[in-house]
Amino acid sequence: MSQEPQGVPLVTLTIDGRSVTVPQGTVVWQAAQQAGIEIPIYCYHPKMPPLGACRMCFVEVEPMSPPVAKPPQTACTTEVREGMVVHTDTPLVQKSRKGTLEFLLINHPLDCPICDKGGECDLQDFTLRYGPGASRFNAQKRHFQKPIPVSENILLDRERCIACQRCVRFTQEIAQDPGLILLQRGFRTEVGVDPGAPFDSIFSGNVVEMCPVGALTAKSYRFISRPWELKRTPSICTNCAVGCNARIDVRVDRILRLMSRTNDAIDDGWLCDRGRWGYAAVNDPARLRVPLVRRNGTLQETTWDDALDTVARRFREIAKQHGAQAVGGIGSTHTTNEENYLFQKLLREGLGTPNIDHHHGVFPPASQGALPWAFTGTIAGIDRTQEIVLLGADPYERQPVLDLRLKKALRNGAHLTVIDADPSRIERLAGRVIRIKPGTESAVARTLTQVVLAENLARGDMAARVTDEYRARFKQFTPERMAEALGIDADAVRSLARALASADGAVILYDEATTRQSGNETLAADAFELALLTDHVTRLHSGVGPLWEDANALGARDMGVLPDVGPGYQPVQSPGLAYEAMLAGGVRALWVMGANPARHVDPAVLDALDFLVVQEMAMTETAKRADVVLPALSYAEKIGTMTNLERCVQALRRALVPLPGAKADWEILRGVATRLGLPWSYRSPADVLSEIAASVPLYAGLTRATIGDQGQRWSFADALEPATIR
Repeated sequence: MSQEPQGVPLVTLTIDGRSVTVPQGTVVWQAAQQAGIEIPIYCYHPKMPPLGACRMCFVEVEPMSPPVAKPPQTACTTEVREGMVVHTDTPLVQKSRKGTLEFLLINHPLDCPICDKGGECDLQDFTLRYGPGASRFNAQKRHFQKPIPVSENILLDRERCIACQRCVRFTQEIAQDPGLILLQRGFRTEVGVDPGAPFDSIFSGNVVEMCPVGALTAKSYRFISRPWELKRTPSICTNCAVGCNARIDVRVDRILRLMSRTNDAIDDGWLCDRGRWGYAAVNDPARLRVPLVRRNGTLQETTWDDALDTVARRFREIAKQHGAQAVGGIGSTHTTNEENYLFQKLLREGLGTPNIDHHHGVFPPASQGALPWAFTGTIAGIDRTQEIVLLGADPYERQPVLDLRLKKALRNGAHLTVIDADPSRIERLAGRVIRIKPGTESAVARTLTQVVLAENLARGDMAARVTDEYRARFKQFTPERMAEALGIDADAVRSLARALASADGAVILYDEATTRQSGNETLAADAFELALLTDHVTRLHSGVGPLWEDANALGARDMGVLPDVGPGYQPVQSPGLAYEAMLAGGVRALWVMGANPARHVDPAVLDALDFLVVQEMAMTETAKRADVVLPALSYAEKIGTMTNLERCVQALRRALVPLPGAKADWEILRGVATRLGLPWSYRSPADVLSEIAASVPLYAGLTRATIGDQGQRWSFADALEPATIR
């Protein structure tokens, strides 16, 4: 039985004798889907408004009082009504579908044996189930030059196109990027590229997946495989912190493609091109396959036992000679929660060092119950928010599918403000664009807070709760003073502050990288303070927080890969050295798991270490300088969990047979722990997850079963101390 959405009445109708209850406004096609009844479609897509162009989804609707319409009707445009009776398989419906298919096949080539869509083509499938058994057309079919490129990654075979318009509508309505258009009219209609705007959208791969025939194909997959030869594994994309759900399609020992796997709460059914085609590193033949130990100045192949023995022995020797403080560890934003948990546990318990960190932005000290650095809302909540503020953030470049979520919110009536030093692609859709100097996002956030605070105090609100010290923090950040100092429009800032204060829902997002800019060291706290003052921390359709750079950036923090807290932000007795301090000569021995600090420091710093261990898939700049290199598996070859930017814990599933010679990071850590004398008995990542669920309050009760296919979020409200203005 269908659940009634908030404020939407339910309607009961009958489809092919089955009673179905759905929300008012639902179209017949969706109602039939809920009842498990197939109605063939081409032009309709559940994420776009109904079109009714292909005429494939005809159904018969019994006359009502007053009459709705005469049959047949298109199921994708006809909304349900109470008591409606629908038939999907009458002689008239069968004749209508057969006629539609006959017209579609007039010029469609019969090249199924070589078409990349063969085996998963809607035209092929529907012709078999609903189409004519033979063609009455005996003239010459039309031909085009084939294929023609429509972008760097996509090819078009025009004679296969059935003009369903899905691809064009996606680019215009969902991605809102220039590119694909319809050329010509009538039977000459074809898909093409806008002559004045190349199709360079980062979402272009979605049109290949949503094309119901083989008209649009990906260069990377063309003539590569057949769908029945693929092993399909549900997993997640690890190319950014959104954590889009994906299906990994594998043949033998190679990833051949990634396809979207709809999770409306996270990705809304889309993938960006970076996620769709960013798996080259997994298939790279140059991946590390054997442990390496440096002898006589060069890295030489060795056995796993020798490599792990060397790691345990050298760390033990250095800790004994120079103290545990001489040892440090740099964790990863790409490895799983289970591996990050074991990494910090091994360093703290096995080597006795508190020097644990990873590369991240600048945030307030992490302590349990005070978390002004995690996004407090939900990705799906953005759909219905009223005000969106991008504070030094460009999701299109960094977290692309989130850009589609923002555009969806704008279509639903949201108002967007972009505050940035540099132009961005989405600002053309913004109601306000406030251009600022680099590193002044924090000052702008404080200015917005000052406006809200001053106006609240002028009305007599909050006066009893606001201390003189609190007022003094924002006294100098008046819009007029900041306009002069930063070159911003004082009226625009004041208008935005008032909009945030009066909105029923608002989302404030900043990029993790922005916090690393000089002048933005307090950005996380300042943005949080603004949301707190305007009541947009945990309110419905609201939220504030960072857009992380990497897939498991939040998970690394949650698991205690930080110098000042343990797993779940539980206090530690003695804080250790942070990332920068370790790389500035603070340690003699360094263990690096799934990271490449050579990108951030002079590589000579790494050369100066007494001992460097690197766990990695490939020979990075850091690995080249290591004393021991331990080959690790990719995300597609192991099991575990990752936590996306909205605190949703999702499952990785093994899609590939593990690369011979390499090991999962958790297995490597277990091997060293055993040699250090730790009584670890983990047999799988599931055992580690059980320990996390038992010892980390935010992850309490978490299991693979509760995570399921949709993920499970830890509650920000449960972790947040009662907010008070100090």
